[in-house]
Amino acid sequence: MSNPNYKIPIKEWIVSERPRELLLSKGPEHLPDAKLLAIILRTGNKEETAEDLARRLLNTFGGFTGLYRASVEELLQIKGMGKAKAAQVKAALEIGKRFLQNETVEEARITSPEDAVEYAVRYFSSMLMNEGKEHFWILLLDRKNHPIKHVEISVGSSIQTTVDPKEILKQVSLTSAQALILIHNHPSGDPSPSREDVAVTKQLKQACELVGAQLLDHIIVGKNQHVSLAREKLI
Repeated sequence: MSNPNYKIPIKEWIVSERPRELLLSKGPEHLPDAKLLAIILRTGNKEETAEDLARRLLNTFGGFTGLYRASVEELLQIKGMGKAKAAQVKAALEIGKRFLQNETVEEARITSPEDAVEYAVRYFSSMLMNEGKEHFWILLLDRKNHPIKHVEISVGSSIQTTVDPKEILKQVSLTSAQALILIHNHPSGDPSPSREDVAVTKQLKQACELVGAQLLDHIIVGKNQHVSLAREKLI
């Protein structure tokens, strides 16, 4: 009698359902998330296929964003996940993030608050919107407003972070930046600027002007929402 709990290995599935064959015949953009992740995992276990494990991972962590934010230790707590599979998943997600960031930098020229918000969304949103602490970054720009470098200035608590103007001016000097944009997140998910956000922005704008650099904007990242202080005419 056949075992009702037995999972047929993917290699024994009909060709039209196998993840790798589907990717090669239809292209990766046509595969659902679980099949794409199954290709990275490569194998399942005695109780489930690679696609079953992929689906369980996605449901457990809430999709690829949650998987990216999960630590290796958290992945290893999932039944069926060993060190090799955890490393494969983390490597694949990091490659995707770096590709998006590199593409964003190469294409970018920031000339308006709308450009600044779009850049922050593409580069920083996935990295910051689910963080439990405030992270404060600066984006340094050349004289044509092309990005030169991103620098994390400070990491604070769940409600605030302390920013040292001297550290920002140091980075401006080291890169010969002509302009910069401030970016930080609100762990609460609400990107509405506080009075402290506005006051710090004005203070940093004055400090940057002393060394000939223009502070173009301050972007606050929330959950699926972003605020530009320049667009709101708060700087």
